[in-house]
Amino acid sequence: LYAQAYGACIIFIDEIEVLGRTRVFMDAFGGSSEGNSTLNQLLVEMDGLNDSDAHVVVIGAMNVAEHVLDPALLRPGRFDRTITVVRPNLWERKAIFEHYAKSIKVDASVDFGRLARKAIWKTPADIENILKEAAIIAVRQKREVITYKDISAAIERIELGIAHRLNMTPREREMTAYHESGHLIMVYLTHPVNDVFKASIIQRGGILGVVHSVPREELYSSDSLTLKAHIKVSLGGYVAEKLKYGVTTDGVSSDFSHAMSVAHSMVWHYGMGEEGLVGNFDVIPDTKISDTLKEKLNDATQRLLREAMLETENLLKAESRILDRFAAELLKRDELDYDEIVEIFQEFGKPPKPIPEPPVEPVGSQPWEKP
Repeated sequence: LYAQAYGACIIFIDEIEVLGRTRVFMDAFGGSSEGNSTLNQLLVEMDGLNDSDAHVVVIGAMNVAEHVLDPALLRPGRFDRTITVVRPNLWERKAIFEHYAKSIKVDASVDFGRLARKAIWKTPADIENILKEAAIIAVRQKREVITYKDISAAIERIELGIAHRLNMTPREREMTAYHESGHLIMVYLTHPVNDVFKASIIQRGGILGVVHSVPREELYSSDSLTLKAHIKVSLGGYVAEKLKYGVTTDGVSSDFSHAMSVAHSMVWHYGMGEEGLVGNFDVIPDTKISDTLKEKLNDATQRLLREAMLETENLLKAESRILDRFAAELLKRDELDYDEIVEIFQEFGKPPKPIPEPPVEPVGSQPWEKP
């Protein structure tokens, strides 16, 4: 009726997967018939649009994979075009920060380009939430203008959780400092794509300390060097504890889980083991893989972990002065930001990693499309 009255109309259906999920004809709870009836009615209504002279465009949006939709809904004349909306790139994130900053008071010295680099993979909603959280932080400190430090603190609060100071013993606190320093050094000195955003020995979200690292640029795949660096960074805390005290804590459990998961994927999924076993072996039914082959794959996984452990030990031994220095700084300050971390490394002749050149964007009418 609206299309006939006004010449055309657009119908927008959000969360289309709720209505359009693949039909189920056997449901123990009796809910399938209602869902199927709703979808059938939608299909009939969309077919009816073709019989009218009115110009109607139907748009559906969802945040899940397309395969969850019923095939009948994707036939020609229905939802037969797919538009994928990806996360914003560097220039777009900068423009989004500037857009949302117009509605609040932000200090003129805030570098939105630098924030855009720290907000890799963030969506517009994420960026809006970061600025809102920064505004709350500034208000709590009775300031009317949001600073760069407020925005950094907002990113930490959202991604790491709210900080809580625990009453730890001096030894436990020191071991935590060495643990996080080991992670920090491995990220800064060995990781090809990640950089250190923050190091802290203040408890957040149930963990005693954290080294928050972020990618320095958008990358859509990882090579073997990057994956091995993930393993070495994960083992850095364990090795640092072992070198300093000769014993380790149970705080390495999550680090081991991550390191073993990466090593397993490299050997079992990506053919990156040195034994030359190629293929994704997890797609083969368990009964079809011999015990001998499983043993070879598991041995290759352990070899990757042992080699990464040895390289991590050699580096932290060679840089023991830096390890001691960062542990001491964390014990004194509790937290270190990126600029403070870089300053300490430069004292030891370790310059920061060069900032990667931003991707060249096609020049268009939008400000974020221009380098």
